Amino acid sequence: WHGMIKPIKKNVVIVRLKKKTSTESGIILQSDHDGNVDKSQVIAIGPEVTMVKPNDILFIDWNKAAPFTMNDIPHYVINEDNIVGVFED
Repeated sequence: WHGMIKPIKKNVVIVRLKKKTSTESGIILQSDHDGNVDKSQVIAIGPEVTMVKPNDILFIDWNKAAPFTMNDIPHYVINEDNIVGVFED
């Protein structure tokens, strides 16, 4: 990871993934109530994090995420305890 912030303790650095806005056939999905959830991807983890690893796709409590911008890209820091779930393949 070539960033400028290294998470400490049980903190996780994530980026928000874009919601799917259309189907493969080109049908536009409604932006609200479409069943999609805001997903995030793990960029870096602190030394005490045990439940997730870099590149995992997460469902988190966005109210607990602390935003910051790095290289003009919005990033967030969240404590591992505020991760709701990990999406499986």
